[in-house]
Amino acid sequence: MSTYPEYIYKTLARAREEGQWYCGQSDAAALCFDVLALFSDCEEAKELVYELFCDEWTIYDNRVAVQQNIDEWDDRPWQQRRRLALSFRFMSRWDGKYEARMDRGGSKDVRKILEEGKMELLGAYCLGDEECTDYAWAIFADAIHKAKDPQKTLFWIGWQYADLGFFADAAEALGELCSRFDDAATRKLLAEIIWWRDNAYRIPWLPPAGDGSRYDRMMESIDPSAPKTKNYIQRVRNENQLERIAPYRPSIDKGLAKLFEISILDKKEVPAPTLVDWSFLDKDDGQPGEPADWVKKRIRMYERWKDELHTEMLEDLKRMHKWTRNITPPSTPKRYDPNEPPFDPREILGDAEWDDDFDEDI
Repeated sequence: MSTYPEYIYKTLARAREEGQWYCGQSDAAALCFDVLALFSDCEEAKELVYELFCDEWTIYDNRVAVQQNIDEWDDRPWQQRRRLALSFRFMSRWDGKYEARMDRGGSKDVRKILEEGKMELLGAYCLGDEECTDYAWAIFADAIHKAKDPQKTLFWIGWQYADLGFFADAAEALGELCSRFDDAATRKLLAEIIWWRDNAYRIPWLPPAGDGSRYDRMMESIDPSAPKTKNYIQRVRNENQLERIAPYRPSIDKGLAKLFEISILDKKEVPAPTLVDWSFLDKDDGQPGEPADWVKKRIRMYERWKDELHTEMLEDLKRMHKWTRNITPPSTPKRYDPNEPPFDPREILGDAEWDDDFDEDI
């Protein structure tokens, strides 16, 4: 059993203290990542992050936040990566800090190259075309080679991969940076990315990864003309071919890929235990239902404004979320830190009238 300096145990104790309060889990997890940046083998820190993320209100809030972007019944494989990326953005305390380390568009001398690489990466993130990641890395490698400041460029690339949920690729880029430069801030980000890479399969608020079959079944009721999961990628490629940087071509010959498939054993992965009963997803009848609570709140908010813009937004909201299922909040009340002052929306909105989004009661 490894032993660590006393301040490590004090830091973990502080993380447990902060993590018991509502919305304290992100800050508490950040303390664990501080520990892992120094001692990557600290199992207590790794498991504590998971324990913090298993808080029932953390699960509920993240489920609702992710659902506002992707319905839980959408099991197309690339949507799971988008859920992971969104979850990382919600829970990470790196949001905004990276801007002090780099230009948003990357170093000016290689910015055009970096932008081309990012567009390829977005093809995999938004459209599900995994081949785009191969093109992206080739472009990024060229940028690193040509950059006047490879340290800054590597950090930018690593961050882009992390921000889009490509945690394995992010770990490689940031690991390369740490091997070449003494960069304490990057070591902390790397520790966080490695945790997300290794624990992506058990993030408690994410539905099980799927193959798109549930999505196809739901779309039979919602829009039978929509392309099936297996046809979606090819349709996207056909639509975007003219705008693409390079023509589509497989990164591995189809015959060679088939040989790999034959030689690799079909080992079934054992699903991770879940804290949420996801069986309701397979029982969904595909029919419109009662709007989710957060949708009702948004409707009430938009109805307060009678202008044309919000009227249009209201109609789009009702149309887009007719099949968004409600998520029941925990029955236990939120636990607030008694030493923290209660939230006052006027601190954000000033004297402006505040709306239902700041209301605890649905």
